[in-house]
Amino acid sequence: MQRAERREQILAAALKAFSRTGYHGTHVADVIAEAGVARGTFYLHFQSKHDVFAALVDRTLEILLSVRPEAEEPVVRRRADAEQILRDSYTTVLGTIHKHRQLMRLLFDEALGIDKGFRKQLEQHFTVWHQRITATIAFFQERGVAREDLDVEVTGQLALGMVERLARRYLFGVRSPDLPRLVEALVAFELRGIAGR
Repeated sequence: MQRAERREQILAAALKAFSRTGYHGTHVADVIAEAGVARGTFYLHFQSKHDVFAALVDRTLEILLSVRPEAEEPVVRRRADAEQILRDSYTTVLGTIHKHRQLMRLLFDEALGIDKGFRKQLEQHFTVWHQRITATIAFFQERGVAREDLDVEVTGQLALGMVERLARRYLFGVRSPDLPRLVEALVAFELRGIAGR
């Protein structure tokens, strides 16, 4: 097996082990047993439990930060255009979170509760997402489809909070969620808030 493939094998095993028993309940020996590799093989790729967990957190953040709808530069002339942009964005984001739900649950449930350098890493990630959201809202304001009196900073945090809460409630389970329902609820709620009547 190639070095990169072996590393991926260990990461997949670590994800299963951490998902089963959490960060504190998982030991390097558990990851080694799950991967079916020798102890020395594990240490060729990772220095510790923290190191392999950090690699999983990095992987999760990379996935989230790379999420973008497959569309050209949006044209916004009316409210319906803004609505479609939000719908496409939320469909892509929620679908990605559900597809990678084991990783995402690890991020939201484990990494947020462990103060071993992950908090700073997560804050940097959420800062990037917040910047993207506020840029979109400001863009909508420029086009006249979002209210001028909106506090863009706070509204961006509200949008982030909505997605995080929906992910925890509906996307981390094994069953397939009703993604169109969730997306439509998000779009309707956000548009009424930012566009007014």
